[in-house]
Amino acid sequence: MGCGRVPPSEVIGAAEFQCYFDAKVADVRTLTNNAPPPWFFSAPSGCTFVNFRSLTVDDVTAVIQLLPDKQYASDPIPTRLLKDIVAPFLVELYNKSLQKGSVPASFKAAYITPLLKKSDLDSADI
Repeated sequence: MGCGRVPPSEVIGAAEFQCYFDAKVADVRTLTNNAPPPWFFSAPSGCTFVNFRSLTVDDVTAVIQLLPDKQYASDPIPTRLLKDIVAPFLVELYNKSLQKGSVPASFKAAYITPLLKKSDLDSADI
């Protein structure tokens, strides 16, 4: 387990967790049922995004270096090393995504691990 993390609940499984959030979403939909729909407007005719300045490794490295060096025992790679090696890959991903106008579908998926913010909270209470 990582630093300061609460052990996972053995009472709550994935199905219970999903039911809880399904009910939460249903409640929000019920509460906003009569709300006006969101309003969007289209970009003016002829407006396109064709010119952008490609990022450089230095651009990304400068931003990454501003991030804190927090790390947990469960992290497979030291944060400092990650910060040094990830910049070229982020630059390539960002620049290619802008050139193609899309982000690969495989980058739109995530595994979410809920964590308690305070260690004194009950991990069995959704």
